[in-house]
Amino acid sequence: MNKDSIIDFLGFVAVKALAALFFCASPGFALWIGRRIGDIAYAVNIKRRSIAYANLKAAFPEKKSRELKKINRAHFQNLVMSVVEFFKLPAIAKRYLDDHAEVRNFERIDEALDKGKGIIILAGHFGNWEMASLAVSSRGHVLTVFVREQKHKRLNDLLNSYRRKTGCRVITKGFSIREIIKTLHGNGIVAILMDQDAGPNGVFVDFFGRPASTAPGAMAFAIKTGATILPTFVRRPAFNKHEIIMNEPFSLVSGKDKDKDIKEYLKKISAVLESYIRKFPDQWLWSHKRWKSTPERRVLVLTDGKTGHLNQAMAAAEMVEGAMDSRLKARGIKEAPVVKIEAAELKFKNKFARGFLDLSSLFASRRCQGCLRCLKFCLEKESFEKIKGYADIVISCGASTAATNIFLKYDNNAKNIIMMKPGLGRAGKFDLIILPRHDAPEREGSNILITETAPNRIKAKTKGEGLRVNGIGLLIGGDAKGFKLTKESVKKVVEEVLRIAEELDYYIFVTTSRRTLPEIDSFLKDRLGNCKRCKLLIIANEKNTEGAVQDILSNSDVVIVSPESVSMISEAVSSGRYTVIFKSERLASKYERTIENLERQGYIKITKPERIYNVIKEILIERPVVKKLEDKEKIIKRLQGII
Repeated sequence: MNKDSIIDFLGFVAVKALAALFFCASPGFALWIGRRIGDIAYAVNIKRRSIAYANLKAAFPEKKSRELKKINRAHFQNLVMSVVEFFKLPAIAKRYLDDHAEVRNFERIDEALDKGKGIIILAGHFGNWEMASLAVSSRGHVLTVFVREQKHKRLNDLLNSYRRKTGCRVITKGFSIREIIKTLHGNGIVAILMDQDAGPNGVFVDFFGRPASTAPGAMAFAIKTGATILPTFVRRPAFNKHEIIMNEPFSLVSGKDKDKDIKEYLKKISAVLESYIRKFPDQWLWSHKRWKSTPERRVLVLTDGKTGHLNQAMAAAEMVEGAMDSRLKARGIKEAPVVKIEAAELKFKNKFARGFLDLSSLFASRRCQGCLRCLKFCLEKESFEKIKGYADIVISCGASTAATNIFLKYDNNAKNIIMMKPGLGRAGKFDLIILPRHDAPEREGSNILITETAPNRIKAKTKGEGLRVNGIGLLIGGDAKGFKLTKESVKKVVEEVLRIAEELDYYIFVTTSRRTLPEIDSFLKDRLGNCKRCKLLIIANEKNTEGAVQDILSNSDVVIVSPESVSMISEAVSSGRYTVIFKSERLASKYERTIENLERQGYIKITKPERIYNVIKEILIERPVVKKLEDKEKIIKRLQGII
């Protein structure tokens, strides 16, 4: 006996035992037991509770966490009470319906049947939806219910036997289409639930601000048979009271574009369901993955205020779209991916607050969901307000962002990604850690991806898409840990570049970084400010022009970079241009390893400042093949596995 068989058998026995217990108890006492079991399920079933809370947070961004948790608990209570009633209904059906349910607009059933085309009762997992079928069958009509088969056969057969005892006819997947059409042509009544994720075969319509895959079957049946669509909802105004509402019916009229018409009607019915849920949010099935197939992802990027770290995190965020596109195609979903990216800078109240949050994150788990008190206590108010909303994916770069990333992962039931080592033994709390090789262990782990360079936002472009001249790019960094960039080195490089530019009729494009020393900035302005060969000079400490590096890289045949900036080197290599690193000063070992490894693999060439002329001339004359860096493809592939 395999695992599924054991679960099926034990579940069958448990359900039979509970059904016997509920059958013997009075309705009021049975419902009281159901509410208590709902409380237990809320406390114990952390996975489903987490899914439900995240769905609620996304749907109601205006509500506070305390209110969302209250709705979540009530939703579990309603669900179990509905199960209790489901088991008791065969024995007390008519009397219970008369005493505890109000049916509104039932005459719409008879009016629709008078047309002779059949009825499709379209419902959602709202209130005790099984009461709708009881209301119809108790008034002398045979209701055909379309249900999805459960993977556990004994439980599936048991549940369907209870449905039949209330007078329903059950159709399961596999025989559904033929039987449903036959029933409607015979002026029968079919009930279909329409608010579950329909996967790649569904039609995507807006539902609580996000596209949700919705089964089009009911609308297709209505068009084919002429059946009346009757939206029906059951709500629970009190723990033992029900209101069964037959909404305004409508018939589908299909024009030339059938698919477009179906989508418009699905939008209409989804909007009606959403309006009910907004009024009575505790009565819907929030623990279902309703947006499992959505092509939309909301990405929150956390930054520590460092430009390089922000660029790395944003680069990974922008790659989510490529990963989503591949993921959707693999599942057969034709919708285009929609990735909404929002960046927020983290500002801590003080150093103690940051340290406290780091230590607290060691103990973070799903039980932290709906709290965020640690973040509120440690972050400045403006920072906290920017990050407290819903996100499907949380991405950050830098050690100071790790703790916040972890807490938001659990609060949103999200996936989380970090660049650089998170430290403090917290690697297991991340779905993906992207490490440039100089920061990486010897081997990749299940959630660790080693890249040759840091993620960057540079897109390889064909020459001439920007400044449209033959160019040599010069990216100058500054002092870093274990490294000092001298004015003498920069001066040698500039003179060598000007020499080759004059000889071969090239122009140069130069940018510095915020780490560049003032004396180097001054030299560059004096030497290149009025130089006819210098088409672009950006002093980052004075003005940091958006997109300047991309323009420089796009219009340069060769790019020269100082050796300490992993970010600048990564951008240059990713641009698909010949990349030369000038180096004379001593370099910290991890940066040394990085550039030596890149040279060994053929991505860059390292030379001394005084040899820049010879190296560039050789490149421009011989035009060697530029080796393509595969980091972006590697990252996208790993992202596909977690989003």
